[in-house]
Amino acid sequence: MGWRDLFRRREPSPPWVPVAVAMHEPEADMLINVLHGAGIPAMQRRTGFDNPGMLAAGPRQILVRAQDQLEAHAILDPLPDDQETE
Repeated sequence: MGWRDLFRRREPSPPWVPVAVAMHEPEADMLINVLHGAGIPAMQRRTGFDNPGMLAAGPRQILVRAQDQLEAHAILDPLPDDQETE
């Protein structure tokens, strides 16, 4: 890869949309692993406050590509109370 390759136009990346909020980094990692296991690329983004002394603390948004949003919701969203199975 030469220096000219750095200035070539690239295809725009697909938009990433939030599908869930985790209360801390370990929970976000768990949700991302569930999505990756289903073949859905996902990442996390810090939201709200940032505390440098507690790196794993604080809420995180779970993001997926817009085209995977419905499938991710189907995997992550729990059933409503009246439709739970025994």
